[in-house]
Amino acid sequence: MNGRAESIGSRDTKRESEAIMSKSKSNKVDVKASAAYVSNSANVKLSKTGKGVDATYASIKATCPKDCKLRDSGCYSQTGNTFFTVKRLDETANGKSGIMVAKEEAFAIDNSYRGKKVPDGQLLRIHVSGDCTTNTAAKKVSAAANRWLKRGGKRVWSYTHAWRNVKRESWGKVNVLASMESPKDGMAAIKRGYAPALVVGSFTNDKAFVADGIRWIPCPAQTKDKVTCQDCKLCHNVDKLVERNAGIAFAVHGVQKNKAKRHLTVL
Repeated sequence: MNGRAESIGSRDTKRESEAIMSKSKSNKVDVKASAAYVSNSANVKLSKTGKGVDATYASIKATCPKDCKLRDSGCYSQTGNTFFTVKRLDETANGKSGIMVAKEEAFAIDNSYRGKKVPDGQLLRIHVSGDCTTNTAAKKVSAAANRWLKRGGKRVWSYTHAWRNVKRESWGKVNVLASMESPKDGMAAIKRGYAPALVVGSFTNDKAFVADGIRWIPCPAQTKDKVTCQDCKLCHNVDKLVERNAGIAFAVHGVQKNKAKRHLTVL
């Protein structure tokens, strides 16, 4: 839900799609699984070089909250360069529950790097697409993330629209932010232990602003040149954001951003 393009840069789109399939095969993951792990994602928002940041994708159809305002209505991962990846995962999700897909995602995480040591300094972004809408599903994925950290990974982060129903504790060591479309929800998320992540129509500048008691920091990967998630790390320490009543703001993006804007609060 974040970034100048949480979708994959056009020059790397084919490589990312092929990587999802090849990684599934090399890690002995069923190619019909509805979740996938990509080592060294080609997503240009995550990393300048395409190295140092891994990512998972999960079926939106099976895992995302049905009450998410952006689902089927401007969600970036259902459009643009991630469209075909999400479409393939959704096609394999017929009849699967969110917990079933969470188990597949956990399996993919456990089989990354063939279950051996994760490269030093490696980061993991969970859910470029997808979510966990129950405590059980979140615990399945976060347990795999914790094992990934024990194998040498540096940090894991994600975003969820299901923060009202899933306890922060269920995410374990995953730095997870609560996705929202209105700043009025920010304090409620903080009270539940989540750092808030707000989607806005656009930024007028790169300065932090206060709304509904929360200090919102515009995503540096969107407002500053040559900054990626790998450089920024604001979303990698959610406890500090919660302590400071702070959140991250992301400008809506993607080929259907105008459709998404209809669901956003005007600041």
